[in-house]
Amino acid sequence: MKIQTVEATAISIPLEAAVSDAVRRITHRDHLLVRLRTNEGLEGWGFTLGYDASCAMVALIHSIFRPMLEGANLFDSERLWSEMYRQSLQAGRRGAALRALSAIDIALWDLRGKVAGLPVMRLLGVHSERLRCYATGGYYREGQTTEELVREMESYVEQGFTAVKLKVGRAEPREDAARLRAVRRALGEDVEILLDANGGWPDAPTAIAAMRRLEEYRPYWIEEPVRADNLSAMARIAEALEVPVATGELESTRWAFAELVERRAADILQPDATVVGGVSEWLKVAHMAAAFDIPVAPHYNWDIHTQLLATVPNGLFIEYFVREAGVKVFDDVLANPLHPDHGWIRPRQEPGFGLVFREDKLREYRIG
Repeated sequence: MKIQTVEATAISIPLEAAVSDAVRRITHRDHLLVRLRTNEGLEGWGFTLGYDASCAMVALIHSIFRPMLEGANLFDSERLWSEMYRQSLQAGRRGAALRALSAIDIALWDLRGKVAGLPVMRLLGVHSERLRCYATGGYYREGQTTEELVREMESYVEQGFTAVKLKVGRAEPREDAARLRAVRRALGEDVEILLDANGGWPDAPTAIAAMRRLEEYRPYWIEEPVRADNLSAMARIAEALEVPVATGELESTRWAFAELVERRAADILQPDATVVGGVSEWLKVAHMAAAFDIPVAPHYNWDIHTQLLATVPNGLFIEYFVREAGVKVFDDVLANPLHPDHGWIRPRQEPGFGLVFREDKLREYRIG
């Protein structure tokens, strides 16, 4: 079966109110969307977060990737991946180029499932269809009080989540400790609290000192304590702390994750299929991690990751953003959003990834 057309679109969805993590202020979410059509009329969809580079990714697809894809056999995904990666090395090697490649690979797997009439997980072999979620929130919000932060976290527990995540690293360590202390006291001992610094601490000593203030409140993990590129610092932190270090949401390709494992820079890996190189590369990372009994907790994008985590034995969590929190708004362009039930989520059963897009919303939010 041949790929007949390749379409790339950029959209931007505004947030109702700005939020901040340790390193950036977020006012909108922009995405690259890829639609592949076959000569038999099937459509496959893929997407990735753009971080204000979605229009650049559209250009990359049109100039570099589309000529390789149109007329190609959709089942030659490994050959296509290798060729796309090779031809885009000079255009970026990571970042926007890999995100664009990731979206294309996801669309190829979506098509593969539709040809077979099966969800992606059935093509790969199912391990578990009931997946535990954690609710991500706790962003820094202008004017928010500690009491309001606690109420936000309590609302997730009331919905059935037994694990929540909040941000650290933007405020002074004593302020972060006060925020975490209040949340721990409110939620009690039976709820896991995950921390995410988004690479906000500048070096290993600073991160270790900050975590010494936080560890008495029993965080489940600390995510990205320093910049993702500083593997030496990440390894020092992982060795120094009893709290597990989680990272990987910004890593691309199997080779980057192999170095994380080799240097013992992470206890938990967080590959994102929309960043790492698509489904094909995500599977290589997850299976490599399984060989070392390292848990995998993919970043973001549960529409994709539920299908993938269902197939591996070392799956830990699915990350979920409650829509009312106003942080992840991709559901706004879907006709069939996927929701957890009391903190657990099941993958869709429709062929491929089962995504149904609202064409009216795609037109409304289109920027390129």
